[in-house]
Amino acid sequence: MRITLVLFFFALAAAADSVVLKSGLRIDGAVRERDGKVFVTLDGKERVFDRSRVRAIYRGRTVREEFRARAAQLAAHDAAGWYRLALWAKEKSAGQAPRAFERVLEIDPGHLAARRELGFERVDGEWVSREEAMASKGFVLAGGRWLLPEEADKLMRQGLMEPARVTKEHRKRAREIAAALCDDDPEVRTAAKSLLDEVPAGALVRPMRRVLYAPDESTRLLAVRMLGRQGDRVALPWLIQGSMYDASPRVRAAARRAVKGFKDADVFYPYARALFSQYAAVSIQAANALAHLGDPRGVDVVLRKVHIGINASSRVNIFVGTQSSYIQDFDVEIAQAAAIGDPIVATIRDGVILDFKILGGYGYGWIVEQRAAYAGALASLTGKDFGEDFKAYARYAKEQDLPKADLSVRKS
Repeated sequence: MRITLVLFFFALAAAADSVVLKSGLRIDGAVRERDGKVFVTLDGKERVFDRSRVRAIYRGRTVREEFRARAAQLAAHDAAGWYRLALWAKEKSAGQAPRAFERVLEIDPGHLAARRELGFERVDGEWVSREEAMASKGFVLAGGRWLLPEEADKLMRQGLMEPARVTKEHRKRAREIAAALCDDDPEVRTAAKSLLDEVPAGALVRPMRRVLYAPDESTRLLAVRMLGRQGDRVALPWLIQGSMYDASPRVRAAARRAVKGFKDADVFYPYARALFSQYAAVSIQAANALAHLGDPRGVDVVLRKVHIGINASSRVNIFVGTQSSYIQDFDVEIAQAAAIGDPIVATIRDGVILDFKILGGYGYGWIVEQRAAYAGALASLTGKDFGEDFKAYARYAKEQDLPKADLSVRKS
């Protein structure tokens, strides 16, 4: 049975080819051509492309099929063999390397080298992912590097954030996959999704920005979820923008979840400022995002939006009455040669002059369509349901001494 299985995988590998589309995307599998179509079969799935979209076809075994052939020769509980295979896949930049290391841990959970290859570290006697370990030390991922939050913010504002340290080939491959994800052909998009694990996550961060604007909703959703899982702060501004401006409610909701996953208190500020946008749709999405973040400062911001305060003013005067003009006299000294003198005009006022000062007041700064969004945000943030009674929310905020938001501090 073992010999038959090995021969089967080697036969499959020998039949494996590569198709390169004109977009630059490379797809591996068994290739055949018929009636102006190119059929690519891999893992039991067949994809069809017009021959006019194919740049080249390369015949021969691929790295993926070589991996499958080698894996078929390993015993089910051969941890050492799977570890050697994982190292080979890593050397060949094959996307199956992480899966092979995970297989090692399934066989031998105490395999230290495999855990380190997957990024696990020991913290307080327990194995945790590298992301969890670095986050517990106060670092954030930005541009593929772990930095202190202050350092990352400074580099991002100055535009000095460097891309993740990946090879030139990885970056090229990531751009090809991102371009294919934006293709109009669903077959090309499906093929591109299957190739995402071929490049390091760090190489995909910047190309995924383009995918956030893809026409297909599911593709944008994929990009949002990938960027959220990677947790690289370089993508944070893009996700914030998508959470307010994307046309799809599903994508906006996913982007809000991704933004919240960064656990960065400063993401509050872009939403707080967007709440005061002159565009109702933007203001509504900002209110929804504030509600999802759950930051108690959002109560203060929403109340500011719905109750626009009028502070005390200086004293002013107002005249209420009538004013009449009449000719009081004629100036004859400057009109001796004229038939009539220059008239001197005077006025008569009849009425009262009022002296007053505005002590304060309030008004509503929203339109009817925004009412539900603001009330919903306040209900979510306070845990109270006062309906659309904004004064009740204001009283509750005062009683609970909820924190105020200082929007004069510039945060991005």
